[in-house]
Amino acid sequence: MKAIRVERDGGLVTITLDRPEKKNAINGDGWNELDETLREIALDPEVRAVLLTGAGGNFSAGADLGDNPSGKGLTGRPVQPIVQEMRVVGEIILRLYRLPKPTLAAVDGVAIGVAMGLVLACDMVLASDRARFSEIFAKRGIALDGGSSWLLPRRIGINKAKELAFFADIVDAREAERIGLVNRVLPAAELEKTAVEWGQRLAAGPTLALSLSKRLLDASSSINLEKAFEDEARAQHITYTSEDMREGMKAWLERREPKFQGR
Repeated sequence: MKAIRVERDGGLVTITLDRPEKKNAINGDGWNELDETLREIALDPEVRAVLLTGAGGNFSAGADLGDNPSGKGLTGRPVQPIVQEMRVVGEIILRLYRLPKPTLAAVDGVAIGVAMGLVLACDMVLASDRARFSEIFAKRGIALDGGSSWLLPRRIGINKAKELAFFADIVDAREAERIGLVNRVLPAAELEKTAVEWGQRLAAGPTLALSLSKRLLDASSSINLEKAFEDEARAQHITYTSEDMREGMKAWLERREPKFQGR
């Protein structure tokens, strides 16, 4: 039985963590299926945006530490040192973070532990009003993983990141919105509809331009302003070769909404 479900609707791919009986805790099959899916969609020009969510009223309870068949480790491979397991997980979440398409997480219920890494690796986050977040690691006597040590302070600032990491408290949806962990909180009944609408808007956008803007924004914290100007100039030079740029300018002159094709 598959641990994730992948659905396509035009240029939007929805990836659903699909083990609702386990609150979508991620086992070895889940990591391998997610890795394979991300590798595939990164190279597929028909994929223009990605929506990541969970089934059955939860995003994910984190890693499934109790579903490891004999001889298999946390990521479904032969047993190996934890440092190697964490490197595998890191590569998968990095693949999501670096995906050259806009990504959106839709969080209902819990997003705990390493699942927070998946959420933070997405470009934007929608949450239901019953969503709950926790960097649970300290309560298990372990350190942060899933990329949270890097991603979390960039989302909410270093002081607040340390508070979440050290106390491992549950953060409700409204507090998550207040501190900048999520973009918007919605009634649970509206989450899926709004997430699909946002996903479709992203998929209908100028794919090349969005990809370049994503790279520029992600790099902004590690470069100076002079380098940012140069990078923007190079990115703009690239977009000027695209069909979407020509369509955007034509639509502006004709006073209509552009119809981008992603090329």
